[in-house]
Amino acid sequence: MNDSPQRQLITSRAELANALPGLLSLARHSVRCCAHDGAVFNLGALAVVDLLGQLVLAHRELAVRVLVDDPQWIETAAPRFKALQRRLVHAVQVRTANPQDPVGADMQLLIDNRHGLLLRSTVLTSGELWLASPHRVQPLATDFDRRWAAAAHDLPVAPLGL
Repeated sequence: MNDSPQRQLITSRAELANALPGLLSLARHSVRCCAHDGAVFNLGALAVVDLLGQLVLAHRELAVRVLVDDPQWIETAAPRFKALQRRLVHAVQVRTANPQDPVGADMQLLIDNRHGLLLRSTVLTSGELWLASPHRVQPLATDFDRRWAAAAHDLPVAPLGL
């Protein structure tokens, strides 16, 4: 991969879908995802879930952290992701953001403090893909970590019941 910083505009859902696998495949240490519910990053899609599972198995230190305002979407519309969370509980964590500091319109997928996908809250899909750009991604990762620490505990991997 080229080590010089690169910026690519995302202007459609198709471009977003095409960018996700390449971006995720760069992960070696961390995947940080924040979005209202995870749908924008296709967390329920078989291809994304399979890729995350392969990455965690290939890189044992890899941590996948997902911060959402609405965890119901993951519980009800992303059964493959939920199964991945159950299977790889040591590496895949989901938390609900603190209501005083919601994710809101912040839609970010941050990889290893070096690469990031930042989406804007608009009617159309739009955003920026940053590769080999720690200067751009590191402040976002620091903010994510602050929000992660302030969030509620990890969501259970299995439904709670009697």
